Amino acid sequence: MKSIWSRIMQSKSALIAGILAGIASPSTIGAPVKFERLQGSDLSRMRGDVTRIGGDFSSVINRERGNKKASLKAGKSNAG
Repeated sequence: MKSIWSRIMQSKSALIAGILAGIASPSTIGAPVKFERLQGSDLSRMRGDVTRIGGDFSSVINRERGNKKASLKAGKSNAG
């Protein structure tokens, strides 16, 4: 468990870091934003997205089928 003094020091250092970030914020307004260069064509990136989404759908469908089978088995065992 942390002592009260370590908590106070953490809160003071967080406060000081926040104040310094606030003072420096006007200098970051005009800073250029750097985006990483995209790889491949638009079509290849869209195909990749569709492939990943299809995989997500397949995994959810398989999981739900498994849940349905398990609930049906549980229902039969409780009824009998």
